[in-house]
Amino acid sequence: MAAGGAALAILAVAIIGVGLSTGSPGANTDPGGRFGDCTVAVFSGAVTGDGRPIIWKNRDVGNHDQRFIYYSSYQRDGMTTFSFIGDCYRNDTTRIYMGANDRGFAIMNSDSYNLGDSLSRGLDDGTLMRLALETCETLADFEAFLDSTNITGRLDCWNIGCLDAGGLAAVYECANHSYCKYDPLDPGAPTPGYVVRANFSLSGRNENRSGLDRFGRASSLIAVRIGSSAIDPYFITTVLMRDLGNVYDDPYPLPYDRSQLNGPEGYIYNWGCTIANRSTSSAVVIRGVRPGENPSLTTIFAILGPPSLSVAFPLWVDSKAVPLCLSDPMGPLVRVLCLERSRRLYDNPNAGLFLNSHYLVDDDDSGVYSYTLPLEAWGMHEADSLVEVWSASSPNWGEIQLAEFTIGEEIFRGFELETADYIWRPQNESEVPARITLGNYPNPFNEGTNIVYSGADPRYPITFEVYDLLGREAARLQGTGSMAGTVYWAGVGENGKDLSSGIYFYTLTNGSRRVSSKMLLMK
Repeated sequence: MAAGGAALAILAVAIIGVGLSTGSPGANTDPGGRFGDCTVAVFSGAVTGDGRPIIWKNRDVGNHDQRFIYYSSYQRDGMTTFSFIGDCYRNDTTRIYMGANDRGFAIMNSDSYNLGDSLSRGLDDGTLMRLALETCETLADFEAFLDSTNITGRLDCWNIGCLDAGGLAAVYECANHSYCKYDPLDPGAPTPGYVVRANFSLSGRNENRSGLDRFGRASSLIAVRIGSSAIDPYFITTVLMRDLGNVYDDPYPLPYDRSQLNGPEGYIYNWGCTIANRSTSSAVVIRGVRPGENPSLTTIFAILGPPSLSVAFPLWVDSKAVPLCLSDPMGPLVRVLCLERSRRLYDNPNAGLFLNSHYLVDDDDSGVYSYTLPLEAWGMHEADSLVEVWSASSPNWGEIQLAEFTIGEEIFRGFELETADYIWRPQNESEVPARITLGNYPNPFNEGTNIVYSGADPRYPITFEVYDLLGREAARLQGTGSMAGTVYWAGVGENGKDLSSGIYFYTLTNGSRRVSSKMLLMK
């Protein structure tokens, strides 16, 4: 029996009694040890380029020791929970702070400091979001869940953003025992099509509107974008997520050569006043699906570490895994590298809250952004191509996992080496990646295998030749004619007869480009 609805939400809290934390009145139980400065937004399909809703969160906490991990479904109190991918602290996997489940439901939040926080005991945000991902399929399910937690009480106050597989999205301003819903499609919404929040709620008191500057900056950037184009994940990661504008100056275009608050020239003050904050430790852009689409197409673009230094990796819940560079319980290497590079970004011991803009973009166009942004653009392009292919097919979890890991490995390789020279740099819409990725799943295989590719040029034929160890052609296959796709091979020759067990090589030919790999057939 699938979980969802008011009854299961009440079960999740009242029966098993998980997530009731205690603290001083108004305390924030986040292990980071300081109030968060998160900036978040929800976008309806009305303002996105493809009609799919999007939620975004810059997570600002003092504790950067985090990872993204996959949670499989399990039986609990007579129900089956949903599997999901979420962001958690490395040593506390019981609480989730942003993520999506296998039913296409996604969630994130920011703290809110003007809703009259008054409880010393109740459900904390990390536990609430984990329970929501385990039990909620729709916004209606989540509202029923909130109704149940109105009774038990929520420890603190939050702005919670959600989307579901029905194409819906909303922000819920949650006080200790009540909540107010903000629908971006509401005709009376002050910003039709999207909702932005920092660390205050519009339904709260007029005082203590924490993050008003970040709220205004994000709202302005979004309004300018909508005035000329649609919202998409790449705009969010490159413009919103990494924005360094503050009340002291607009530092763009980078590098910045003036000074702020008597700081050194070329340095930007970013403590609590910029969207990309000194305390921003992770981020997500989660793109949902259109009504009627397969929920497995919901895509998480996950950033571990400060967005200014890191890069987004595409993840899918149906892959049933997260690449080790983001999930390693011993310490994800992406975070380790960000920690090392942070010392170069904040390299002035006399100005610890100022970042060196020349480390991001120098006068000769070198710097962090010279490799992170192209890597990210390539990864998003690959993800978009795969989603379009998958929308017309029914990919299995192995195919999705192979694609996720293949893209992740390429992004991490460039991130680790601090270069994007070997991958596609987008110049115009007609350009295709210079590198083709190729793999097959399962491998080894018995009855058949799926050959998965991406990065092909659809202007030229896509063919596959399969050879045995002696170099004899065993089979010839045709690609899908698109930039990315999947071809099934049943392990038979051109005459339709089964081939013997052994190692086989396969080569994809696409115009002047050829790429090969090998597979093992076991009868």
